Amino acid sequence: MKTQLLLAASLFVSVTATAQSNTYYSQDNKLESNLCVVSANEGFSAARKMAAKHGVYLSRYSKSILCNGQDIHDIAKKEEATQSVVSKVEVFAKDSHQETQLCMTALKQGLQPVRKQIGNLNSLKCNGQSVTDFVKRYQNAAI
Repeated sequence: MKTQLLLAASLFVSVTATAQSNTYYSQDNKLESNLCVVSANEGFSAARKMAAKHGVYLSRYSKSILCNGQDIHDIAKKEEATQSVVSKVEVFAKDSHQETQLCMTALKQGLQPVRKQIGNLNSLKCNGQSVTDFVKRYQNAAI
């Protein structure tokens, strides 16, 4: 089989809109159609693995398959871009203990004020981790 495949104009890869993400499916059972679907739903790497199982080589750098007139790479990139979701974290004090307040101070003002109060930062644990790791992890979180 040739390394470069062109998808016929009769290929229909449809998009079903759901509340959380798009799901792509094929209306026929051709290998090329299935590669487009896998690329759109799981990424280009998954499509390359599937193609290799069927003896087809998909190049990472050149056009190889067109999916509804778009290169298979472009469809994969669009889906991968929509899957990257930024999760927002909110940090709040569950109680009014001194250690909890020191952890909140470290998040809001940095480690220097906490170091002045307790001296050794290794002695303070915030949510089971050292205060320095806690601040690195949640410093951009909503407080």
